[in-house]
Amino acid sequence: MARIVPVADTVNYLVFKCTAVARNGADFPTVWDAVLKGHALVVGPPIQTFDDEERPQFEIRLINGQRLVYNSESNEYFVSQAPRRRPF
Repeated sequence: MARIVPVADTVNYLVFKCTAVARNGADFPTVWDAVLKGHALVVGPPIQTFDDEERPQFEIRLINGQRLVYNSESNEYFVSQAPRRRPF
């Protein structure tokens, strides 16, 4: 019998997987191609936005309404409930 995994656990695992690949030296385009592009949770391509300090970041929309955010300055991925700023 198949085990059903809650979407939150799946999103958290996706963040974990992206972070692990990035910590092994992969840049964002590599993580996009290897992990995110074509993933069942990902709705569309990355959109460049800016955080509160006007630093660029990428947001990837997920099927549950959350956003996977990549911060290039810290080389980290995290989940956000909604976009902070309008994309340009």
